[in-house]
Amino acid sequence: MTRRSGIVAIFALIAFAAPASAQLTPEVGYVYPPGGKAGTTVSVHLGGAEWTPDMQFFVHDKRVKLEILGSPGELLIPPPPYWFGAKGRLSALPLLRERPAKFVLPADLPPGPIRWQAANANGATSTGVFIVGTGTEVVEDEKRSAPQTLAALPVTVSGRLWKNEEVDRYRFTVAKAGPITCALTARKLGSGFNGVLEVYDAKGKLVADDVDTEGHDPVLTFATTAGGEYTVAVRDIDHAGDRSFTYRLEVRPEPRVLATVPAVGKRGETRAVEFFGVGLANGGAGLESLKASVAFPAGEADSFTYQLKTPWGTVPHTFALSDLPEAVGTALTVPGAVTGVLDKPNADARFTLTGKKGDRWSIAADARRFGSPLDVTLRLLGPDGKQVATNDDLPGTTDAGLEFTVPADGSYQLVVEDKSGAAGSKTAIFRVSVRVPVDGYTLHVAAQKMSLVLGTKVPLAVKATRNGAFKGPITLAIAGLPAGVTTTPATLVIPADKADLAITLDVAADAAVTAGLVTITGTADVGGKPMMRAVRAPLPSTTGNLAPRSPEETETLLAAITMKPRVKGAPVDKDTGRKVPRGSTHPADVTLERLEGFTGEIVLRQAARQSYQVQGITGRDLIVPPDVTKTAFPCFMPEWLETSRTSRMGIMAEVKVADPKGNVRTLLAPISGFVTMTMEGALLKLSHPEGEVQSKPGEAIVVRVRLAKSPRLVDAVKLELVASEHGDVAKADPVVVQPGQADADFRIVVASGKLVGEHVFTIRGTAVQPGNLPVVSETEVRVTFLPMAK
Repeated sequence: MTRRSGIVAIFALIAFAAPASAQLTPEVGYVYPPGGKAGTTVSVHLGGAEWTPDMQFFVHDKRVKLEILGSPGELLIPPPPYWFGAKGRLSALPLLRERPAKFVLPADLPPGPIRWQAANANGATSTGVFIVGTGTEVVEDEKRSAPQTLAALPVTVSGRLWKNEEVDRYRFTVAKAGPITCALTARKLGSGFNGVLEVYDAKGKLVADDVDTEGHDPVLTFATTAGGEYTVAVRDIDHAGDRSFTYRLEVRPEPRVLATVPAVGKRGETRAVEFFGVGLANGGAGLESLKASVAFPAGEADSFTYQLKTPWGTVPHTFALSDLPEAVGTALTVPGAVTGVLDKPNADARFTLTGKKGDRWSIAADARRFGSPLDVTLRLLGPDGKQVATNDDLPGTTDAGLEFTVPADGSYQLVVEDKSGAAGSKTAIFRVSVRVPVDGYTLHVAAQKMSLVLGTKVPLAVKATRNGAFKGPITLAIAGLPAGVTTTPATLVIPADKADLAITLDVAADAAVTAGLVTITGTADVGGKPMMRAVRAPLPSTTGNLAPRSPEETETLLAAITMKPRVKGAPVDKDTGRKVPRGSTHPADVTLERLEGFTGEIVLRQAARQSYQVQGITGRDLIVPPDVTKTAFPCFMPEWLETSRTSRMGIMAEVKVADPKGNVRTLLAPISGFVTMTMEGALLKLSHPEGEVQSKPGEAIVVRVRLAKSPRLVDAVKLELVASEHGDVAKADPVVVQPGQADADFRIVVASGKLVGEHVFTIRGTAVQPGNLPVVSETEVRVTFLPMAK
């Protein structure tokens, strides 16, 4: 059951076709930075999985331009530190590629999320989120080691936790005493981490913290002293990190509103509203309240942002708007709404509804929608006191709702209860609304994206639920379908008093393989007047906004014409353990089957979707010549992999094929199953027995590197300095260690006076197995740089 608004919901169950068999559908990963200020052009990197050079990109808001500035980069392998043991067996996040781009944001763009998507010849992505702001924007300096200074407040920082164990810190000074609010937006961007906010004073004492254990993003408000210096730290609850862990951190010198009574405003009404929050009246860290007279605007807007004036500054708060009478307390009319508060533990609220036989009530109890901690349930008791209806959670939310037809005249009691144990606070608000049927309709589809395979027929089923006395026909119009896609029947009408319509999308065999944004609009005669309603599609809570307060929808669909795969394959020893030395490259035999008469070149790549934590496992691209059906894919297995677990490699195949119009498209297909390997002893091991090294200014660092290698490695070993954050400050010429040598001196030259204190350098040794397969070992050298003499 979904929550109803007074006009009917029509659920259009659209059976969008899945991608062609064995196709690898692209995925949205992130955009970084994840937001920007209206009226600016924001340079970003778009991250995604299984992206191809021929991707098309779309923005749902026509006012916003998204310009792509380059091709997909290399597959991004997460850097160390890595997780081992039980955590090492956790499922890996997708490995992504980035594309440079820019968002062009008009100055009159309202604040909030905008949605973007992409598509290629393999299918369409889900939606991604980019946040539009109005104030000062700062991007994290990812190369810094000390806390980043925020020069002035309020400010919004775009950052990310791009590797495990990362903690981002920001330091600021407050000019005058008062409340400061820090709010982290991460899951609402689609970032898959639960954030932790911690605030410390200048002495390192913890002042305030908030831990996101429910997936709603943390926010905190604390009291400050004039001239005080504070540091806010951002991290994941489990100390995880990934390039996709983007966030926006708002630091505002203002109190915070937690709840209002009433929770919703009636259009065109001016009334007293009580605001509950932190620091609203006295600026302290406790719960306080403030009353204000609010003039809610008339018109058709769904929401209204009120600027609440407090002794500590102006705080914006957004109200939902309705046409119902909005009461406070226990008086509930039909139709009508009431805001209540369960301010005592284990409390419930009861309302009396009087009805006649045949009356129909649409009842909703909302709490999560307003940020309330309550998990509300509804029970409806008949005139005899017996329960006649109940509901706990509606789909996609912990809020509740009922559709009820009164069976007999009388008074009914509606009971609102909490299942979370959060009752007992002034912020434990809820709103109950009761509506009666209104003639009309809405349209709703079950899927936001559709994949249309060349030369096929795709079924489209629309199911309608009518409300009130409306039983007339509904004419549907589809706009934006890619060229070559037509509908059967040509005229789309849901017949009068019918609940469904079977539509077929006919995809021409000679169509260009392309994608487009699609809208579906319904038109009907309701009460002698035309009523138009756009089809709305649910947005899954598994992508995009991961923390919706209530189910989210969009009127914009994405249709992508796709092509059938041209190849499939599998590792010869798929999902069976093959012993592989640590630090070596394993040539995994792969068999390929060419489809649809394809004989051309195939490129095998490391797939975005892997099994366990990747831990530095990589596979370099392999070109398979035309007509070849068997090859060996190189799987590099780092020397630090555990011998106590199997390590796995997922592979995908890429081919170039012209569509019917001659456009070259890139098709991706998975190689079925994983290359599964068990680690054994290494073939090559580097070490430096002298331990920590001290360096005086101007002196070169000479490290004695010892090699232990298997007799299977008969050629020379090349030693190199691994690139690091030291950049051009430290340089070293490669050293070739000839067969028979057990050690060698490796010389590192550091610009005089550029490094002070302790630093770590990594020396890498590379040998080659037959078949040009690398064997690699590394050793870390800890160097203490002594200060220059004065």
